[in-house]
Parts: sequence; structure tokens; C-alpha cells
Amino acid sequence: MLKKTLKRRASDSHITSNYNRLNKSLKRTSVLGDKTSKDEAEEVLEKIVLGDDGEALEHLGLGNVQSKQKDTFPEYWSDDSKTKKSCAEPKPVWEDDDDDELRIKISEKDFRHKYFKHKDKTEVSGEVYAQTLKSQFEKIIGQPSWAKLRWQKSDDEEDSDDDPETRQLLQSTGNYLAPSESLPKDILQIKSCPDANKEQPAKCKLRAMEFHPSACVMLTGGYNQTLSLFQIDGKHNPKIQSIFMEGYPVLSAHFSQDGTEVVVSSKHKSFKYYDMMAGQIVTIPKIKGLENDKIDRFEVSPDGKHLVFLGLYGHMHLISAKSKEWIASLKMNGSVEAVAFASDGSKMFSHGDGGEVYVWDMKTRDCVHKFTDDGCIQGTSLAVSKNGHYIATGSSSGVVNIYDEGCLMGKYPKPLRAVMNLTTACTSMVFNSTTEILALASNSAEKGVKMVHMPSLTVFSNFPDQSDVLRVPYRLDFSVNSGYFGIGNNKGRVLLYRLKHYNNY
Repeated sequence: MLKKTLKRRASDSHITSNYNRLNKSLKRTSVLGDKTSKDEAEEVLEKIVLGDDGEALEHLGLGNVQSKQKDTFPEYWSDDSKTKKSCAEPKPVWEDDDDDELRIKISEKDFRHKYFKHKDKTEVSGEVYAQTLKSQFEKIIGQPSWAKLRWQKSDDEEDSDDDPETRQLLQSTGNYLAPSESLPKDILQIKSCPDANKEQPAKCKLRAMEFHPSACVMLTGGYNQTLSLFQIDGKHNPKIQSIFMEGYPVLSAHFSQDGTEVVVSSKHKSFKYYDMMAGQIVTIPKIKGLENDKIDRFEVSPDGKHLVFLGLYGHMHLISAKSKEWIASLKMNGSVEAVAFASDGSKMFSHGDGGEVYVWDMKTRDCVHKFTDDGCIQGTSLAVSKNGHYIATGSSSGVVNIYDEGCLMGKYPKPLRAVMNLTTACTSMVFNSTTEILALASNSAEKGVKMVHMPSLTVFSNFPDQSDVLRVPYRLDFSVNSGYFGIGNNKGRVLLYRLKHYNNY
């Protein structure tokens, strides 16, 4: 008992003396782990509290990892970059035992049979098979830089990997393919919007419906003797103005080329125009020489020079768009049912009885060409694309022929495509601003609307939708940048659709 007490006291005194000695030596300020400023006492304290480097790695289970790696790959742990690149390839950490049992059959008919050294063999191991194909690939293509370890790469390859753009490309899964600007075929991305004239429906057949050539405005008109203007935003479509013209049903109405006027025609021998700047209606009296002709339908030339009224017996009357005076009258065989202009207004096309299309020079006012519409007995509609590459002709049978510019050279041209999706007479046609869509309509059947994808000359299968209440379509039109599409029907409604592919109005 006395011996234990003496040993305990001696031990306590030894610890106390060591503590005092360490406390005196630690009065100097130093950073733990800084070997340059350590003394013997501080190293003793670190070993008591933390242990040395080897003990820490042993506690983590990594006792000899670093030393083994240095022993196995001394060149790789060297600071010399050239030495790193010349070291041997490290051995894999883990191997699958099943790879040794894998056997692959190689027949003489297999094109890979010639790559193997022993061509008489019909079976090789998985390792031989993989190494043979790998070596053959590297002979032809070479080893890709991405498959090399860092110490295997050249200086140029390392510099390319250090490029920020390259590093971002390899480390990101972002979309590096820009979306295509061309309109996809088969399925049209289209959304139904509130009616363009929902604030004041016409409640009669809409004979006139058109988008403004530059502003977000639409005009409508019909047998209710009212011309209405609406602002198109796709949500509320507020009404701007309505002009009532007593005893003057609107049978045709179009904006002028500069968008400052709205020209209106009816069953009367005179026509009117609405001056949007002055806010007043101006009546043009009967034109001398046209008293016995009808002028209820007309078109406006894209250059803003002419109004062309479709008369009886194939007559087409040219009126100055500025002075509203008669200029000349043109005549084709049979009756004229439709006219259309080239985008620059230099040529006019007319279609009607006999299934022939006439081409007119607007400067000389002469017929410069005539061709037969393939399979057509009576023409009912006509449209020319904005880029001038396509001419579409509609017939009483519902067949729509699409021609290229070659139809201006021959008398019996063959159409690029005959669209037969309409079963009744095609009465309305219009191209969109990019010439990617051709809209067709027939006012002899409900839901008689189709849209053609022009690059592929195929019809969109998802329009019109079965749930759409189109009724009987009378007028079709696209907005200036094809963002919206409108259909005026026999119930006085203008169904408005948003074409999602086009970002602008």
C-alpha cells in the first residue's frame, strides 16, 4: 500500500514538472504544425494530442497507401512534368472475374475476322477481342484526347483542356443545338385565342376580314352594314371603332397599302373608303362607263397603285388607288372569279371559266402569258406567295394545284402538288408572310379549312381540331408576321389563333 502511494506521488510530480516545462516553452506565439518554429516540447505535445502523420493515416485505414503509390509509380509523383508523361499505365484497382470466362465466336464471314492474328481461330477471349478492336481503332483514328490520362497528354492537349470554353462544354449537359428557324411539318403548334371581334360580333355572314399591313388592327364587315376595327392582342381584342353605313352591306373591304384607308364595296355601282386619319367616310360616285357592270369584289395591288374590281364577262377594271379614278379595263375569256398580284405589283394573275390562268403586265396592261390549270374546269380562287416562288389555284372540285415559277414558261405545266383535302369548291386561299403555310377554305362546307406546309407540300394533320367550332369559313388571313391567323365564318365570328412558331405579331 505504501509502495503504491509513493509511485502515484512520483508520477504526479513527473507530470507536473513536464507541464510546467511545456507551459514555459509555449509562452512564445507560434502556429501549430509550423516545423520552423517548433521546439522539442511542442512536438511532444502534438504527438500526445494528435499523434504523428503515420498514426493518423493508420487510423483512417490508409496507412501505407501513399508510400505504396510512390514506390509503384515514382515517376508520377515526381515534380518533373516530362517524367510524369513517360510513366507506365497504372493497373486497374478492380477487375471482373467474369471477363476471363467470356468467349466470343468469330466466323470467317464476320468482317472483324481479318483483324485477328490467328485467323484460323473461331473463338477468342473477351480480353483479346477488346484489345484487338482497340488497337485497330487507334491505328485508323488514333487515341482520342478525352481517353488519355492527364500525364499521357501532350502540352498542346493540356492547353486545350485548360481552355474555359472547352472545360465548360465537357462539364455541362446544356442544349448546344440551336432551335431550327424553319416551320416543322405534320403538326402545327397552334393555340386558340378569344374571338377577334368578341366585343361586337357581326351576327351575319362575314364577307370581309383582314389584318392591318403594319399595326395590330383587324377590320371586319358583312351584311349588317357595319365596318368594325379591333385591336388584336390575343387576350381582350378591344374594339376601336364601328362605322355604320345605312343601306350599304359590306361585300368586300381591304386596307390600302399604306394602311391609312379602308376601301369598301357593295352591291351598288359606287364604292366608299374610310379615311382613318380624318375619321370620315368618302363616297366615290358611279364611274363613267361602268354603269352596267358590278363592282362588289376587288383587290388592292401590293405596290399601292391599283384597285382591281372584278366585273362581268371577264372584265377587270383598274382604278387608281390614290385618285380613285378609272385607268383602264382588261378582259379575259369567260368570267373572272379571282385575281392575285405578284409581291412587287408588276404582274397580275386572273383565273376563271375554262380553267386558264392569265398573266398580265401591269405596266403595259397586256396579257403576257396564259397557261392551263391542270385538271381544272372552273377556277374559283388564286394566290401568289410573298416570295413569288409559288402560285396556287383553286377549282370548283376542291382540288388546289400548287405551281412553281416554271408555270410562267409553259402552256401546260404540271403542278408540284395537287392538294385534294377539300371536297367542295375552294373559295379562299392565302399564303403567310414567310411562304411556309398556305391556308385553304371552302364556304360550301363546315370546317372546310386546311393548312399546307409548303416546304414539304403536306397538309397539317392537327388542324382544324375536332373540338373547334369553325362553322362555315368565308374569309382567311394571316397577320403581318404570321403570329396570328383569323377565320371569319357565317355566324359573324372571327376565330383567332396564335401560331406559336412565329414570335412576332
